Amino acid sequence: MRWRRRGLPHASSIATSISRSCPVAKTALSGAAGPEGKRLVPVEIAFITVNYNTREHITRLADFFRLLQLPFTFSFSVVDNASRDGSREFLESHPEIHSLLADDNLGYGRAMNRGIAATESRYVCVMNTDVILNPEVLTALWRFMESHPDAGVCAPRLVYADGRDQGMVFRPSLPAHYSNWYAKTLAWLGKRRLRRATQPVLVDGVLGAFFVIRRSAIAGTLFDEGFFFFHEDTVLAHSWKNRGVKCFVLPDATIVHIGGQSRSVAAVKFFYESKYLYLTKYYSGFHARAVYFLDRFRMLRKWFVYWLISRVSRSERIRAKENHYRVAWQTVRFHAS
Repeated sequence: MRWRRRGLPHASSIATSISRSCPVAKTALSGAAGPEGKRLVPVEIAFITVNYNTREHITRLADFFRLLQLPFTFSFSVVDNASRDGSREFLESHPEIHSLLADDNLGYGRAMNRGIAATESRYVCVMNTDVILNPEVLTALWRFMESHPDAGVCAPRLVYADGRDQGMVFRPSLPAHYSNWYAKTLAWLGKRRLRRATQPVLVDGVLGAFFVIRRSAIAGTLFDEGFFFFHEDTVLAHSWKNRGVKCFVLPDATIVHIGGQSRSVAAVKFFYESKYLYLTKYYSGFHARAVYFLDRFRMLRKWFVYWLISRVSRSERIRAKENHYRVAWQTVRFHAS
């Protein structure tokens, strides 16, 4: 696998860039060794994102971090998974951004692991490209981690652009994979708990759109690289639960997560196959196969229902739903042993 690392041409340019964005940054060129032997400035928080054809969001994040003033040192890294929408050209034309350019699509977990390995920091902030950040929340997360040394992970409350809460809290539950209504009930209870909370909430884990983790809480690599896309954050949260890593959500700190910005219709195949791989890993092949056949029934039933509705409706949403379940039925195959 060939990949390139950009954004660190000279020690002086690194010092200037970080000092401008964070007045208290150290300027010595030292820290974690990257794949080409270069070394980074150690910082308090390394903000890392993985990009795949989301240039608009990368541009917004780059503008945000370029002007950002925070009470702690930080770095901003982008791992690009062979984008074809001009993202790579944008990153190459902005050497102040620490960018790692893969020649192939590594998948989310593998790419994020490489971004983490190429930085040195006390904390790592894992984030999607489609988040809308603000300095107050970033500061609140840092202060919480500094004042709670027992916390391994913390996250803000995630909301959609219209203010609705997102289902972001992980809670291991095998019955939720068999019953959609039970899964929805658990998600609703989790959202209500965060919405009503006035203090940080201890949870089993959080999903991966945005969280801060203490680097010392990372066991080897952060993400399981057996998961190309989807459920890699579920596996990670389940591992935190098993290892006893304390994870908190700050209900008063909210950021917007738009969601679904680098997916295609074909991604449904990755979703279901990763789901069955997760079930096999943490429950058993028996339950993975049982849920697979149940999901196949659901796919066929919903495909038929939306196909019938689309005969009398011109709704784009209905047609998209029909296409989704058609693709799921035709492409998803079970491979667990």
